[in-house]
Amino acid sequence: MSIETIQVRLNMIQMQLNWLEREIAFLRQEIARETPAKPPRTFSQLRGVWEGVVINEQDFEASRLEIPKGL
Repeated sequence: MSIETIQVRLNMIQMQLNWLEREIAFLRQEIARETPAKPPRTFSQLRGVWEGVVINEQDFEASRLEIPKGL
């Protein structure tokens, strides 16, 4: 394959990539425009989120970072 052919293919792929990037940006704008803005949650709305969750000593022990024994 000649250098010219490779250059033409590379240019075509670059053009396709540019088109895809513009298309992605446009779609993101459309999604942002169509999605209603949600007001931030108040603290009182969080009531019950952790209901029934039990955090015990085993959870704390499992979350601790330890140095590998081989060091």
